[in-house]
Amino acid sequence: MQLKGIHHIALNVKDLDCAENFYTDVLGFKVTHRFSKGLRHLMLETGNAAVALFETPDLKVQEAMNILSEEGYLHLAFEADPADFKKIAEELQTKNIGIRGPVKRGDGESIYFNDPDDNHLEIHCDNP
Repeated sequence: MQLKGIHHIALNVKDLDCAENFYTDVLGFKVTHRFSKGLRHLMLETGNAAVALFETPDLKVQEAMNILSEEGYLHLAFEADPADFKKIAEELQTKNIGIRGPVKRGDGESIYFNDPDDNHLEIHCDNP
């Protein structure tokens, strides 16, 4: 079997419009597709893979995400250029996104934060 890589990662969100604003206005991603059949969802281009956001208004995700992330390390990590890392952390803070870190991880640094639905996110940069 020869796979090409990751096509997309899917996240559940309670309010698709709110989540879209966060992922486009805060993180700067672009919506490439919108779907209304079945679960309302959209696809975001992130640079090297896509993120799909699926609206599931009745899903109670906070407790599950805390268990999966704190005990199982479930999170979605985005990559940043080391030259931009400090500016990205500052920009998140100016947009009132509470971050944890930066934390040294391996040969780089990471910051951690949550989206409006408590999905655990990371921005990581490798040291040059």
